[in-house]
Amino acid sequence: MNRATGDDRTGQDRSKRHQSGTFGRVLRVYRVILGLAFEAARGRAVALFACAGLFGMFGAVTGLITKFVVDALSSGNPGRAMGIGVVYLLLVGAGALIDDVASLLQSDLAEQTSQAVEQKLMAVSSAAAGLEHLERPEFADKVKLVKDRSFIPYFAFTNLNGFASIFFGLAAAIVLLGFVHPVLILLPVVVAPGVVIQFRNYRKHFARHDATAPDERLAKHYLELATEPAAAKEIRLFGLGAHLIERHRVLTNAYNGMLFRDQLHRAWAGVAAGGLYGAGLAGAIGFVGWLAIDGRASLGDVALVVQVARMAIGQVQSAARQAAWLAELSFVGERYLWLLDYRPTVTVKPPGEAVPAPDRIAGGISFEHVSFTYPGTTEPVLTDVSLFLPPGTTVALVGENGAGKTSLVKLLCRFYDPTDGRITVDGIDLRDMDLDGWRSRTGAAFQDFVHFQLVASEAVGVGDLPAIDDLARVGTSAQQAGADRVIDRLPAGLSTQLGRWFEGGVELSEGEWQRVALARGLMRPAPALLVLDEPTASLDPRAEHEVFATFAAMARRKAGDSPVTILVSHRFSTVRMADVIVVVHDGRIEELGSHDELLAAGGRYAQLFRLQASRY
Repeated sequence: MNRATGDDRTGQDRSKRHQSGTFGRVLRVYRVILGLAFEAARGRAVALFACAGLFGMFGAVTGLITKFVVDALSSGNPGRAMGIGVVYLLLVGAGALIDDVASLLQSDLAEQTSQAVEQKLMAVSSAAAGLEHLERPEFADKVKLVKDRSFIPYFAFTNLNGFASIFFGLAAAIVLLGFVHPVLILLPVVVAPGVVIQFRNYRKHFARHDATAPDERLAKHYLELATEPAAAKEIRLFGLGAHLIERHRVLTNAYNGMLFRDQLHRAWAGVAAGGLYGAGLAGAIGFVGWLAIDGRASLGDVALVVQVARMAIGQVQSAARQAAWLAELSFVGERYLWLLDYRPTVTVKPPGEAVPAPDRIAGGISFEHVSFTYPGTTEPVLTDVSLFLPPGTTVALVGENGAGKTSLVKLLCRFYDPTDGRITVDGIDLRDMDLDGWRSRTGAAFQDFVHFQLVASEAVGVGDLPAIDDLARVGTSAQQAGADRVIDRLPAGLSTQLGRWFEGGVELSEGEWQRVALARGLMRPAPALLVLDEPTASLDPRAEHEVFATFAAMARRKAGDSPVTILVSHRFSTVRMADVIVVVHDGRIEELGSHDELLAAGGRYAQLFRLQASRY
């Protein structure tokens, strides 16, 4: 018996701590997202908050004026009633003017807070040093949820304003009702069961909405597949149009059915709550009418109670809706806080502690027993890799898909840090080096290059932001990458808008986009590291060989800068020009040497080279 009682108390204590923790999280969410709204437009927010208080009391003031008018008329003083009516009209006019101004401020505040959320998301996503967070599904899910609901800080502010309006309105109503008779103060308590019914119904509504969100997103994906140009060829070739329509129909029918049932539940809850509210209002009016008949209340008091009681019940109903919205705000807000609290695995040394990045690599780059496993996975993609890259050399990484070549490049650019071991540049651990300085000395073109929908000069120039307006540098980089032949064919040359997203834009072929990306990678004048990670997949073998030859020649022409050039390619006719060829297999270094040495060894490189050569 005692043990059971003790267990019950322990469970109750845990429940209280959980509720306290949940309440604390909700308060933190509310505080942070409200802070974002005030930070975005403090003056407008303060003005709107003041307006909310005034509007909350307006109904009570209207009821009081109605009482004065009725009492004046019932006492045979129409002049006084008319004077009070004029004051009321002036108040209504002032209220309408304030309402118009408030609507304008609200619209502007909504835009500014949405922009602030979008900029916060951009900062959270792009300011982190590494890529780990962008490749985590939970990060992407939360970013999408917050991005789709960037209005949340504005809604949090309107929610706060709603509570303020309710508080001031109820306070004024209770004071006025108490002057008529103290019993009327209990009216909000009498209608409380209706509030509970509506609040629970709103909570269930949000829960149903969240449960169907994945199906809603999937239906949207089917719509995009059927209507966007990117998928058009395969949709038609494989005859997927009718199939996508059917899947979209099944999902949307289920979703719309849920919406109908949800609206039906809300309607029944509204009827039940409305019955309680009506009973409370009728009781209040009947009570004050009885007081008036008994001579203990005036006709003005009756008019006051009719108006103010209706307003008080409406405020109580609004409180239920606002509380339910607070639950929704906390749901999205917690995802927003998760993003703000996220700590990426790649950390940056403070400026005073970081070792400056070298202008040129004098001692070489070393991988020392490096192993690496992507966050969120268990299988390593690199295992005990030890590799030395001398200065001034061109190093080719070869191997089958999934061997770990791109992972080596990502570690070298410090998009990730090794799980074990370390990478050094001139004997300095890359984790101790100034990261911005290291990346500013790296020129790169990647296999998953970006289609920058910019003016051509900018699409190239962003490869070195300080020189984005230097058209001579841009032209030189374009020529070295063979992109000048693409740009010369454009209607306005370097001033041509690329892509179809904007009016007057010119779409490029995938190979032409790739040339632009290569030019972008050549913008930095004296890189210490050049990285080409399969950036020529859309080019024919001759064009790829030409591009790699250009990069290799550039590396040798920059002998004073001693760059290390990394080539990643599946075409062995191209990589044979490298000084050192590294064969990667299953996350390990299997072979190392020149083209001739590896052919003579007869290992994996020789097998793959002969297999590929037999196709020509």
